Amino acid sequence: MAKSGTSYESTLRAHFAAARAERAAARDAAVSADDRLAVRRWQQARLAATHADLLASSEFGPAARFFLSELYSTEDLTQRDADIERVIRILVKFLPDKALTTLAAALEMDALSELLDARLGKALRAQSSVTTQPLKITPANYEIAYRAMGDYHLRLRQIALTEEIGLALDKLARMPLLAGLLRMMRGPAHAGGVGGLHEFLERGYAAFAHMKDGRAFIRTIVERERAEHERLAGGTGQD
Repeated sequence: MAKSGTSYESTLRAHFAAARAERAAARDAAVSADDRLAVRRWQQARLAATHADLLASSEFGPAARFFLSELYSTEDLTQRDADIERVIRILVKFLPDKALTTLAAALEMDALSELLDARLGKALRAQSSVTTQPLKITPANYEIAYRAMGDYHLRLRQIALTEEIGLALDKLARMPLLAGLLRMMRGPAHAGGVGGLHEFLERGYAAFAHMKDGRAFIRTIVERERAEHERLAGGTGQD
C-alpha cells in the first residue's frame, strides 16, 4: 500500500530531525565536534582505499564519488539541512513515490551514520589517556573501538540502506520523466533559495544515469562493506 503524502512527510521529517539532532549535539561540544570530523575523515579515507578501483573507473567513478563525498560527507551540512527542511512539503507533493522512498532511506542512513559516528568517536576517545588532544585513529584502535561499541545490527542496517538506496537510484536513473522533472524544477529551486539541494539531486541522478550496470556497482560495494564489517567484528557481526 502506497504511503500518503502526510505519511511520507512525517517519515522524512523524523529521519531528518534525528540526523540534525546528532550534528547539533556534536557542535555543542568542541571535542565531540572534532572527534566526529576525525572519525568521518578516517572512514572516508578507508572507503576511498577499499573502493579505489571504482573511483578510478570511467563507468563507476561518478557514482562512487557521489557515494563518498555526497552521501557520506565531511562538509558542513547546515545549509543543506536548512534547504531540506524548507522543501520537504514541496518534495512530497511533486516527487514520485519511488523517489520519496529513496529520499527517506537516504535521510535514515544519514541519521544512522551520524549516530554510529558519534558512538564510535566516544569509543575511540575512551581509549585515549588525554581528552584535550586531537583524536588519533589507527587501524588498531579503530578495530578495538568498533568491537567495543557493538551495535552490529545497526551496522548491518547501514549496509542494507546503502544497497537499497543504490538500487533505487539506479532504477530512478532509468526514468526519463524524472530527468525532465529535475530540469523543470531547476529554475524554481534556485529562485526559492534551495539550488544547492537541487544540484545535489541532479548530481546523484547524473552519476547513476552514466552507468550501464548500476546493479554490479552496488553489489560490489555491498559485498566489500559486509566483508569489512565481518573483519572488524571478528566474526561476530551478525548479532
